[in-house]
Amino acid sequence: MIMMFYWVLIILLFVLLLLGAGWLMHRKEQDHQEEVAALRREIFLLQDKIRILTTPQEKRTKEIADTDAFLATVHSIIDEGLADGDFSVEAVSAKMHMSAQTFRRRLLGATGSSPKDYILGIQMEKAAGLLLHETGMPVQEVGRRCGFDDASSFAHSFRRFYGSSPSSYRDGA
Repeated sequence: MIMMFYWVLIILLFVLLLLGAGWLMHRKEQDHQEEVAALRREIFLLQDKIRILTTPQEKRTKEIADTDAFLATVHSIIDEGLADGDFSVEAVSAKMHMSAQTFRRRLLGATGSSPKDYILGIQMEKAAGLLLHETGMPVQEVGRRCGFDDASSFAHSFRRFYGSSPSSYRDGA
């Protein structure tokens, strides 16, 4: 009877060991997939840099001018959209007459930033300008003009971006 108990215990431990090994293999596979995705992104960026370095100067000059025009248009669309809250990636890409994925890829290639980070940078740049030049404007209104519906999310984003609260930023200038 005791011998049978030991055999059952050994079999249970073996099953648990197999389950644990299976879970570890699954976890390693997920980690591997994430690493492969990161490497693919790096390869894409390196291929783009190689393409730029091997492209003749005249063509690169035109590409730079095209990129500058693209970024100026994006900046203008986002700036106009901040007032009415219409500055999402989908809204901007629709106004640029391209798919959201194409817009993301093109903006990442031009700036090295994701659309979300690029839009936040424009919001914070505008907020800093308003805080410094419109000193009578309440902080909540600055946030609203920069596309934030709620003052606390504006203050949180501003603090993360600049390292100080909007009012401290205004007072320190």
